[in-house]
Amino acid sequence: MKKKIALILAVVMLLTLVLAAIVAAQGTGGDYEPIVVEGRIQRPHAFYILQRASMEFGLQAKRRSFIRAIEHSIEQAPF
Repeated sequence: MKKKIALILAVVMLLTLVLAAIVAAQGTGGDYEPIVVEGRIQRPHAFYILQRASMEFGLQAKRRSFIRAIEHSIEQAPF
């Protein structure tokens, strides 16, 4: 069992060294030229303003009950 593991490791190491030698022989690939991209960044010309929402924090908002809405949704068909 130990001999099989050692043999597998040796094969993996040999393949790694062969691949490293092939990559080193190919060079770094200095044949590429830089690409220059020219242009303008477009910005939006329109804008909008949101109005403030009115919040109800009075007693009426606290006394509001949803029981009728729940009962009404139970009476309706689901689909």
